[in-house]
Amino acid sequence: MQYHGGDVYRNKDIRLDFSVNTNPLGAPPRILEAAREAAELVEQYPDPRQEELKNRLADTLVCEPEEVLVGNGASELFLDIVYTYRPKKIGIVTPSFGGYKYAAQAAGAELVEYPLKEKNGYLLDDEVSTMIDSGIDMLIIATPNNPTGRTIPIPLLEKVLKHCQRKNVLVVIDECFMALCDMNDDYEDFFFKSTFDNVIRVSALTKSYAMPGVRLGYLRAPKKITERIATHQSEWNISIFAEKCGIAAMDEGDYLIRSRAFLRTERGFVQSGLLGMGMVVFPGEANFLMIKTDEPIYDKLLEKGILIRSLKDFDGLGDGYYRIAIKDRPKNMQLLAAVQEIVNGK
Repeated sequence: MQYHGGDVYRNKDIRLDFSVNTNPLGAPPRILEAAREAAELVEQYPDPRQEELKNRLADTLVCEPEEVLVGNGASELFLDIVYTYRPKKIGIVTPSFGGYKYAAQAAGAELVEYPLKEKNGYLLDDEVSTMIDSGIDMLIIATPNNPTGRTIPIPLLEKVLKHCQRKNVLVVIDECFMALCDMNDDYEDFFFKSTFDNVIRVSALTKSYAMPGVRLGYLRAPKKITERIATHQSEWNISIFAEKCGIAAMDEGDYLIRSRAFLRTERGFVQSGLLGMGMVVFPGEANFLMIKTDEPIYDKLLEKGILIRSLKDFDGLGDGYYRIAIKDRPKNMQLLAAVQEIVNGK
């Protein structure tokens, strides 16, 4: 089983949590207010059709409401997808989010893995075509990938999607961190001009709006796909809290623009600091960085009340690999100071 960041339930006395990679700006005030107002509606069922939420999402995503489905986080949607299509063979890249493997195993699918190469900085490359040609029915990829933080260059992504289209392979793209990446607008423009009928794009408000406790994900795909998946979703699969918070989030477009600028600066600050201590820092593009070091920083930081994400349970990684979330400048400075003390043997 792959564990997750943010596990403060089994790690007590944590004063700084760098293991959970949500937006460091925190949940916007509109969302917090929506959650408080939703508390007054606990005796009311949420809308089983989620019409207002889907309409607002569709307006923001520039698509039709019938092309949108929502779920209790992106993790639930991955399960909905595989249970709907029941693929015999699912292709994934490694290292990547453990939820893909969990969904494949839950549906009884054979898993075909394509290992990313450290010498390439764990960036997807053309050789992934060998996995596509291996007889898979479904490909699950992420941009940016978790835990590497790397996005897929658009020319390569287009090549992969066209290859899958020729091979009749359904592609599921995990975009949960894309809204926090500088290439977000170019990426959206690419899909706006594309006509792929074999692509399901999965995202969540969890990371981009710092609301993991609410649990709200969504997918967008051609209507023929969403209609099929909808028949395998449970009724009332999101709470009235998720519904109201999601609607409120659609009024926060400027928040995401500010978030990307903030992360660009702070990610560079943390990266420079860690590189200066002799650590390998992979060039992530989201709100976290993957690093490699021989220093025993996980246990030492835990002694200082700081939690980071060990990546030893990710396929293709192991001891010495860690994921560090990007926070605000005071917290990032505290992290770097603590790591420097460890490096200095204090």
